[in-house]
Amino acid sequence: MVALGAIGLSMVYSIAEVPNFAHGDLLTLGAYMALLINKPGNVPLLDVLTTGGQSPTTGGLVVLFALGILSTLGTIYMLGGVDALLGSFWPIDVPRPAALVVHVGLGAVVGAIAALGLPSIIAGMLFSGVVVAALGPLQERYVFGKFRAKDISLAMMLVVSLAMSFVLRFTVQAIFGSTTRSYSLQPELELFGSSVNMVVVKFFDLYFTGGGFLMRISDPVSEAVLFNGFYSWVSFLLMLVAAVAVGYAGYRFRRGTRAILGPYLLGSIVGLIAFAAVGIVAGTPASVPRSPIYGTRVKLSVLNAFIIVLALAMMGLLHTLLRATKLGKAMRATSDNRDLAEIRGIDVGQVTMGVWVLAGLYAGIGGATLGVLFGTLKITMGFFILLPMFAAVIVGGITIYGALVGSYIVGLAMEIGIFALPLGATYRTPMAFVVLILVLLIKPEGITG
Repeated sequence: MVALGAIGLSMVYSIAEVPNFAHGDLLTLGAYMALLINKPGNVPLLDVLTTGGQSPTTGGLVVLFALGILSTLGTIYMLGGVDALLGSFWPIDVPRPAALVVHVGLGAVVGAIAALGLPSIIAGMLFSGVVVAALGPLQERYVFGKFRAKDISLAMMLVVSLAMSFVLRFTVQAIFGSTTRSYSLQPELELFGSSVNMVVVKFFDLYFTGGGFLMRISDPVSEAVLFNGFYSWVSFLLMLVAAVAVGYAGYRFRRGTRAILGPYLLGSIVGLIAFAAVGIVAGTPASVPRSPIYGTRVKLSVLNAFIIVLALAMMGLLHTLLRATKLGKAMRATSDNRDLAEIRGIDVGQVTMGVWVLAGLYAGIGGATLGVLFGTLKITMGFFILLPMFAAVIVGGITIYGALVGSYIVGLAMEIGIFALPLGATYRTPMAFVVLILVLLIKPEGITG
């Protein structure tokens, strides 16, 4: 969760030159936008278009469909105005009417997902991401861009972002009210003809012995063992060798083609898939050892696992965008030297708006995900995760990839530190700043410089 927010924060800071304290409130906005899909009856003004908390009328469906189309077209419009709607940002030349038809069709797809996907929280995440991607760049166009043109100092830009933070926060409060809200999540999901409990945690037990290790996955409710596999150290080494070989093959394949995924990303993905596939086949059933060298238990629900996979997928998409697309190269060039990028012919204005769109998209999806994790929606929820996000960005070195590294360092320190010291849960956020201070004392420029 820290990484999802820190990505947008670092992009905006390194490319648009805005230390955006309002980014946390963009996550809050994203969390509340998902309510329009998940529980439209609890949203002011939209509640008159529902017959129940999650049962909209035909008029309500039309409103959601229209919001999906308008948000999608608004997002594209922010990339360059009417010309962007007509395909000016496309990497290939296409007839302008055809580009407009494609964009309207894309908006119709988003609108259909919003209207027909109700009350799915997955549909809510997509809808929230598109809406915030359209609204986020308004800050750049009407506020930050105006101040940048006046060449104000970084400290003054920080004050402006604080002002925007309060404007966003209390606008959300004015619309949705100050009462605590929550999503309505289905505890069970039908998948391939079987019912999967999304909320109840599963136990992942690991037992290490001199000859290898045992992994068991069990359901605490039914007490059923879902997986039981023992791996000798030799078989585990062979699994690693097989995964590395498949990963290297994927890397070499990508180096010789023009696939969408980069060589390192493709190699990592196929290597992990190969490792998991061989692990499922190679594990042999065994009983729990009586005196293991070390044993531990990890508790994880299907819902939390989905959120982890979602976050990793979004990071992978960002990596692909930065490394394999023209926009990504322009973003990296602008981040490195804005003036030189402009001299070389890069439209830094369009790149800046593209960064705000991406930051809004990630904030919208991240905010809805944050609401799922927290279980409740509060007006201040984005601000409290903003502090660890800033710590992560600074620890990483104020670069996009540094933000990812810093996020995992800060996030693990927050979760593990309170048990290692030991401290109460109220000290979770201060642990992030302990790590920040230690890193800056040793390496003031951050991990990636």
